[in-house]
Order: sequence, then structure tokens, then C-alpha cells
Amino acid sequence: MHTHRMNAISSSAPGDLPCACTTLRKASRAVARLYEHHLAEAGLSATQFAILRAIERRGTSNLRPLADELVMERTSLYRAIAPLERSGLVVIEADADDARARQASLTDAGRERIGLALPHWRVAQSTFIEGFGAFDYAGFIDELRHTVALIETAVDRSGVGGRA
Repeated sequence: MHTHRMNAISSSAPGDLPCACTTLRKASRAVARLYEHHLAEAGLSATQFAILRAIERRGTSNLRPLADELVMERTSLYRAIAPLERSGLVVIEADADDARARQASLTDAGRERIGLALPHWRVAQSTFIEGFGAFDYAGFIDELRHTVALIETAVDRSGVGGRA
């Protein structure tokens, strides 16, 4: 992807290159603003929508693997899921097999909210893909998934910075 830029980057010293973390955070905030704008019409943030969709895919789910799937700190997931519980979109209960663990499941209202939010999400998704180009978008998503896996593996090996 973007090989014409890769040659210039490979010949630069790491300290002379833009900070990957800062650049990714800027891009993430810009993309999030697009989705937030559209999902607000359904009364959800982009994070809340992602959490609801993940629970929908998983069915009733222990919060630890849910946080792992979303690449979130567990405490961040707990803070983000609390308003969804208060709104009656999810139910949080003790896990039947482990009273210390908590699990989340969608309520009927949660499923309805996903249905309400999906058309707004689709507009945001289409807007982003059209701006990016469908062919480039597929490669971009592959690169992002590769980046997540690469960093997660590096963090796992180093034992530092893991999700608590």
C-alpha cells in the first residue's frame, strides 16, 4: 500500500518520521467524528454502537473477552457500557460459572436501538469508503488489522502495556 511513500520512509531515521501514535490518534479522532455525527441521530456514540454490535455478534458475553475483542481496557469498557445498562439496552449480570466475572447481553431495546442506528452507521461507512476509494479501503482495513495484531503480539511478548 502506497509503495511510492515507503521508499522515502525506509530511508529515514525513526526520529525523523512522524510519530505513529500521534498520527493514528489524529486519524482515529477524525474518523470517529464522522461516525459520531451520524450515530448521534440514533442516540449512540461510536463506541456504544461498537459495544452493542459486539454483544450482538457474541450473544451473552463475559466482559473480559468482549474488552479483548474491542481492544479496550476492561475499565474503559465498564465505563462505556454503564450508560447502556442504565438506558436498558444491555443487561450486566454475574457469570453463572464465576461470580467474580460479569457478562453482558442485549435487551430487546438494545436490539431495537441497533436497528435504528444501522442506517446512520451505513451512511457514515459509505461516506468514508467513497472518500477513501473501495479498492484502497480494503487494503487499508487489512493494514489496520495487521497493525493491531502486530502491536498486540509485541505487547504480549514484552509483558508491558497489556490491558488490565
